[in-house]
Amino acid sequence: MPDSLTAQDLSGYSIFDPSDPFEDHVGPIYYQRREGGVHCAMPTTVQHTNAGGILHGGAILTFADYALCCTCGHAASGGQMPGSFAMTVSLTVSFLEAGAIGPAIESMGEATRVTGRMAFARGSVLQNGKRLATYSGVTRHIPRDKAMGKRDDEGLSRVAGGTRPPGPPDNVPAPAGYRRELRPSPYLLHTGPTFFQDKAEGVHVIQPTFAHMLNSGASVHGGMLMTFADNAFCTAITSRLNKAPSTVMFTAEFLSAGAVGAPLETTVDLARASERFAFPTGTVLQNGTPLLNYSAVVALRDWKKPA
Repeated sequence: MPDSLTAQDLSGYSIFDPSDPFEDHVGPIYYQRREGGVHCAMPTTVQHTNAGGILHGGAILTFADYALCCTCGHAASGGQMPGSFAMTVSLTVSFLEAGAIGPAIESMGEATRVTGRMAFARGSVLQNGKRLATYSGVTRHIPRDKAMGKRDDEGLSRVAGGTRPPGPPDNVPAPAGYRRELRPSPYLLHTGPTFFQDKAEGVHVIQPTFAHMLNSGASVHGGMLMTFADNAFCTAITSRLNKAPSTVMFTAEFLSAGAVGAPLETTVDLARASERFAFPTGTVLQNGTPLLNYSAVVALRDWKKPA
């Protein structure tokens, strides 16, 4: 693993072709097959910034998911790249350090076990030699052609060089009774607007879905689902506790595939909160179908609401 990697050092790296709309929208994210596995890299720009001016946790979650799937697909295919189409079953990410904007983030995961249908891997996300996060997860692998068949059914192009649908439209109206997130950031503006309503049973958060949120198999990308969940419970914490949240650990269980059309939604359950930490949990739904279970540990600091 090199001590540092910048965008200028990406000669010899590739993106997936057919490409992944969400990964290209957030990244692009690159890979390079090496003797010991697959090295993954994503340059960081201002679009990856959170409300505090550092690298957004959703970008790290998306990149960790990409690295996990590259590692597992490569291992399940006997070293081929692109390998089997790896679908994330579960992923846990622990956040260790704040990331900066400018240097690339990188990872080369380790496959710890491969079975006939599943693969298990772990790894770290680094930036300039500093470990920002660790991750471990499980994927289910299927033939890539089978996954690409759904892509064709959904009308996503296979044009060489990648599919890059436009991002979220400007000025998406808030549904009645809802308002925009309390701590907007360049990353959330780039991935798409969310709206929340603080109800008696919990903070309800929704997000419209658009074509740029899809993965290469034409389902809503796991990184998008995790970004939405992370934003949802951070919004709930700010609304209910008047605190600025920083995710320490995030765990996701992927239940079903999402599609473009109906919005994503969740009601955040703040299972416990102290002066320094909150423990949110919940399920991301679409049209009543559970897509993702999530739970997290979140550090809290003081925040003053804007006037």
